[in-house]
Amino acid sequence: MHDIGVSISGLLGLIITSSILIAVPGPSIMLFIGQVIMKGRGHALRGVIGNAIGMLIVAIIISFGLGPLILKSSFALSAIRMLGAIALLFIGIGYLVASKAASPVSAEQPSRRKSPLAAGVIVGITNPKAFIMFGTIVPSFLSDSLASPTNVLIIYSMIPIVLGIVIDCLWVAVAHSVSSRLLSNTDSVRVVNRIGGGLIILMALILAYEAITGFWT
Repeated sequence: MHDIGVSISGLLGLIITSSILIAVPGPSIMLFIGQVIMKGRGHALRGVIGNAIGMLIVAIIISFGLGPLILKSSFALSAIRMLGAIALLFIGIGYLVASKAASPVSAEQPSRRKSPLAAGVIVGITNPKAFIMFGTIVPSFLSDSLASPTNVLIIYSMIPIVLGIVIDCLWVAVAHSVSSRLLSNTDSVRVVNRIGGGLIILMALILAYEAITGFWT
């Protein structure tokens, strides 16, 4: 397992970070909640599948671009880790700032008239979190000993995609159960943003430490 650059600590770190980042409401989750409220659970679940397809497309494109770069330079991996830390830091701060002006989840979604699958694909491809996830965060958890970085990147990228399906389905289930009562409560949205933002900032600091250590080794 070590020979191809996969490590248990890297996998666990990626699982934890991905879970936190995905669970905090973003464009895709807002779409699914809006679909539940407007069209029902089945409609939203098709959107979840579409979103996963869109994220997979982004992951493959980025993996084939970053893999050769990482193979040529160990410095590049440390630099990508630092970029991942910076990206996470800004995302975390953004959630904390958003919590002060949190508003209820709206059912109004610009793509709600499209088929739910197509809408999900579009959101997945255009979601900035997908590019940050696969371009900086996923590579940040790669092992220093990489025999095939492109293949490992694709394997690692499947983790947030699968987690995304599970977490998005949980959000759909919650939205279906409580309808708009809880999710339209400003205080509830604010609390989720604060907790998620704090945890993401913590992971950013850990990644930054690992990146700095890599620069000096």
